[in-house]
Amino acid sequence: MITVEKMSEGVRGEGLSYGLPMVFLKLGPGDSYPSTDKLVREILMQAGCRWICLYGENTTQVGMGTVIKGLSSLGLYTEVEVDGSVRDPGWLHAVDRWVVDYRENALFNFNALRSVDAARFAVRDGKDLSLARKGFEELKLFPGTKYIRLSNQNMEDEAFQLVRKYERARLYYIG
Repeated sequence: MITVEKMSEGVRGEGLSYGLPMVFLKLGPGDSYPSTDKLVREILMQAGCRWICLYGENTTQVGMGTVIKGLSSLGLYTEVEVDGSVRDPGWLHAVDRWVVDYRENALFNFNALRSVDAARFAVRDGKDLSLARKGFEELKLFPGTKYIRLSNQNMEDEAFQLVRKYERARLYYIG
């Protein structure tokens, strides 16, 4: 059973899909779908866009691989946001694009990601920026894009210095 907290359409405000119209599907407490077929049908009815962004709780739970493959068979593309503290699923490459939040001692295998995927660093303060520095260095051979989601404008200069040092790095200010 898959539960959906919220389904809405909007424009992606960060990452490699910046500016793309998407259907955002937040998993979590809410409407229950007893089968993946029913969830895929509901998404298809709601989808005015070709891109679906899945995020929230349990994005890598059992059954989500079937949802991803069902959406793909209908010509829809998927972007999945996940916290790096969870293990990467067996259906990893069925997803069109991953956005994985970097965590120290992550369980997610960043080396399994592709050039179309992204590692995201949320930076609110100096401690987060230090973790981002460490992570950028640790992931310097990562084939995808590394980006900082900056929520503290006072950190902008330091964050800018970090992203300009690395290939395939970006900075997004989320106010």
